[in-house]
Amino acid sequence: MKCAYMNNLCAKLSTKHIHYFLILISVLSLGFAYGAEYGFKILPCEFCLYERCIYAGLIVVGLLSLKTRFFSDHKGVLAQLLVLSIGIGLTFYHAGMEQHWWAAPKSCSSIQNAMTLEDFRKQLLQTPRPRCDQISWALFGISATVWNLLLQAGLAFLTSLSLYLPNNTLSDQN
Repeated sequence: MKCAYMNNLCAKLSTKHIHYFLILISVLSLGFAYGAEYGFKILPCEFCLYERCIYAGLIVVGLLSLKTRFFSDHKGVLAQLLVLSIGIGLTFYHAGMEQHWWAAPKSCSSIQNAMTLEDFRKQLLQTPRPRCDQISWALFGISATVWNLLLQAGLAFLTSLSLYLPNNTLSDQN
């Protein structure tokens, strides 16, 4: 009975549903990030801002996959997996900086070496960003970066499973 239900569910799923799902999760993730920043004044570090670009990229690829034939069939899913793979690598690197497995780039420090007094003054007047190697927010002892890594890895796993769905093309679903 359980297998028949799953087969029926898989027969109804298509790559179109995967794109909608990834777009929804990306919008929610960006909403959470901006809500934390502007609602709770949790400032993102430089790498956190880069990681937001991954979710924006998922939205763009998802919309392109839904609206054009260029990313039809499983090509759009593979493009989503590529974006997620880049995100996982970037987020893993950021998590490693937070755990002090490797040093953060100099651009991630809050005050960089100023060559002139004017450069130093500009740095002091800018809104300070947190350092990339410091955890600015954690839930249950796990940093937001690691939660982000787990989310992206889970999304990549589910997206890769969708490659085994029946080849329901987007043109068949419209």
